[in-house]
Amino acid sequence: MSDGEGCCFDDWARHDARRARRRDGPDRVTGALVDALAEVGLRDRSLLEVGCGVGELTLACLDRGADRATGTDLSREAVDQARRLAEERGRAGRARFVVADGSVAPLEQHDVVVLNRVICCFPDAAALVDHTAAAARTTYGVVLPRSEGLAGLVARVAIGTGNLVFRLRRRRFGDYRAFVHDVAALERRLAAVGLRRVRHRRVRLVWHLAVYERDG
Repeated sequence: MSDGEGCCFDDWARHDARRARRRDGPDRVTGALVDALAEVGLRDRSLLEVGCGVGELTLACLDRGADRATGTDLSREAVDQARRLAEERGRAGRARFVVADGSVAPLEQHDVVVLNRVICCFPDAAALVDHTAAAARTTYGVVLPRSEGLAGLVARVAIGTGNLVFRLRRRRFGDYRAFVHDVAALERRLAAVGLRRVRHRRVRLVWHLAVYERDG
């Protein structure tokens, strides 16, 4: 992953935690992914969220019937905030949050594995998808920037502009960069390991949301 640890992720985590406490439910993109996962099936299932941030999706999935959940994140501040939110919402007994790089750390198998706006943070999307998909027993859910058509062009412009800001403010953001990856290529990798797309939609123009189920 581009080196974002210690430069900006902790600040983002504190901001996200304050926002999570102010509003009722997750943001629109996260909420759409939770809805799609619930349609496919969350009840009595275990969930792993790689790149969980402050844990809003993880906790929302517990509210929608998941049995237990684990969240991993590179940012210790994000994990601390997620643990606090779980305690405040009465979910600490069913949610576990750990500091880890989910792209390389050993991952315990869970029924459902989710990456919500995480793939775009890694330069090597193929390795990340291969590693995390292997931990999914039945279901794999993602949100990442669209890569084709007008929406893909808008995503590239937006992310390119953001990366320019990161470079100009290197003291704060270090070497962190975001990426637009070929969605079709990633879906072919998932299909090759038996994950078939069962839900997909566009959210807020530039985000591609998809849920996959294992064949059989």
